[in-house]
Amino acid sequence: MQEGLIVYLVGGQEMPESLDLQAQCRKLGLTPRMVTVVASNQGFFSVDEAWHFLLTRGMGKVSLLVAQVGSEALQPLYPPVRLWG
Repeated sequence: MQEGLIVYLVGGQEMPESLDLQAQCRKLGLTPRMVTVVASNQGFFSVDEAWHFLLTRGMGKVSLLVAQVGSEALQPLYPPVRLWG
């Protein structure tokens, strides 16, 4: 089953262009096939849109990670929550 991850950025932060989301997820022990971002100024504007995008791309399991970006690293605020699958 393919896994997708939604990263919800808090605080109006921007995801730096140099930040590799897949590599950051591996550092956190997560292995999603696809990663999407929900933020006020980039990516999707709502979790619903990102969730629908991942489901239509064949992801059988979708999780949500609430995080912030600090010093070129993704810092989770809570453990990932499974939304689907």
